Amino acid sequence: MWRFLAAVLLSLHLTGCAGIFLAGAATTVNVVTDKRTTQEIWQDKNLELDIVAIGNKAPYNYKVRLVAASYQGNVVLLGQAPTQAIKQEIGTKVRELSGVKNLNNELKIQEPLPLSGISEDTWITTKIKSQLLTNSDLNGVKIRVITEDNEVYLFGYVTEQQAQIATDIARNVSGVNKVVRAFQYGQAEAVPIEQLQAEPASAPPEAQTNDVDEQADSADQEVQIFTYQ
Repeated sequence: MWRFLAAVLLSLHLTGCAGIFLAGAATTVNVVTDKRTTQEIWQDKNLELDIVAIGNKAPYNYKVRLVAASYQGNVVLLGQAPTQAIKQEIGTKVRELSGVKNLNNELKIQEPLPLSGISEDTWITTKIKSQLLTNSDLNGVKIRVITEDNEVYLFGYVTEQQAQIATDIARNVSGVNKVVRAFQYGQAEAVPIEQLQAEPASAPPEAQTNDVDEQADSADQEVQIFTYQ
């Protein structure tokens, strides 16, 4: 009998069906759903790639480093440019891309990060993501983490409480100089776990951008509330 049960369990594991034994687990989580449609998410991802491509072509290749985050065409541009003139040129080119509604040009005037700096940023991002994923208060919450020159940008659809939890996690990771909260805020609703495994397809409650809970962090120099233009 035990050999039979072991064989069944092994078979289910190999076919990816072992999840049926989790019937007693929680089936919903409280999250602020991404209000973008599947098409909008796809457009945002392509837009981010198009922006990065600008920095990989002449005359900017090897002179700049571009990292972009787009939410419904509202772009946050991170990275480095050697001069203010080049920063403005790149900003103009990004605004000309199809799908860009607003641009927040956060490029720093400095030489592109060396490989060692990029590696350090990657390690910081990994540590933050690991803690976010294992925090029970953020179960099911999708938070995007971008670290650039030891400054951490947090994106996603969250409640104010979830934003504060994520911020506290990020600012206490070694190597972080500043945390920038670029969240979209809304009210949490119960969502089936299965739904979170797929791309969001419809609009949930309206989320608010800008300076939610700014007063609570105003005295903390490590935390900045990002205001979308």
